[in-house]
Amino acid sequence: MSFKNFLLALVTSSIWGSSFLMIKYSLEELNPSDIAIYRILIGALFINIFVRAREDIVKTDNIKIFIISFFWMALPFYMFGIAEQTITSSLAGLINGSTPIFVAFIAVVFYKLKVTKLQVLYIFTGFIGVGLISLSEGINDLSFDIGFLYALIASVSYGIAVNMVEPLIKKYDSLIVIKMVIRYALLISLIMLGPSASFKLPTVEVSLVPMLILGIGGTGIAFLTYYKLLESVGRISSSFIVYMIPIFSIFFGFQFLNEITNSIQFVGMGVILSSAFLYSRT
Repeated sequence: MSFKNFLLALVTSSIWGSSFLMIKYSLEELNPSDIAIYRILIGALFINIFVRAREDIVKTDNIKIFIISFFWMALPFYMFGIAEQTITSSLAGLINGSTPIFVAFIAVVFYKLKVTKLQVLYIFTGFIGVGLISLSEGINDLSFDIGFLYALIASVSYGIAVNMVEPLIKKYDSLIVIKMVIRYALLISLIMLGPSASFKLPTVEVSLVPMLILGIGGTGIAFLTYYKLLESVGRISSSFIVYMIPIFSIFFGFQFLNEITNSIQFVGMGVILSSAFLYSRT
């Protein structure tokens, strides 16, 4: 990976890593439905302004993209908003780091991807890591926070979306797919979350800047730079981004909200990331 691509990967992972902090800030004024809708709306405006690629997608693939938009944006954006009402932004980022494990698990179980016994072992150890990061109060307190489950649903949702979108990205320009996904996601979020949204406008003092960072940065720029990197260095090398997101989420959570990540969770993160890394290299 060239220095330019490494820098691009670092910027992308830092934007996505900061999104959990931005959700936390936004929750001071908006509810989870508001955050998901505004985030998708701002991202849709940004991408549709800057991505001028023409959409020429067959009807059956449009149906697939509609389903993908639910799992890729509408559901997980909402789930992380609910999750962070009760868990820290750092923990949300840690749980998001389990996405590669769910991508692999879903590919093996539902898409019948052929894997070695060693890769099955790495998936299993990845789930052990997920269990370890759930111990927010340490090994002596096995209490369960419902927010952890919501964040886990979001990560599973990403795992489903990645498996579904991969054939379409090979078939069409990735930017066209993203453009259509975010359009459908906006429609779904308005139908699904509209009744529970307050549609309160973000204020400059509280949530406007975090929402702009989430929409333009996390849902706009980061997606575009990620697929730029994907086309340049391939799926294996670009997975570096996913491994870096939890590190940035922990850094931002500690730096701005004084959130503490315990040693057991650090071990869990290490188990997940090393399992995902070794799986991708086997």
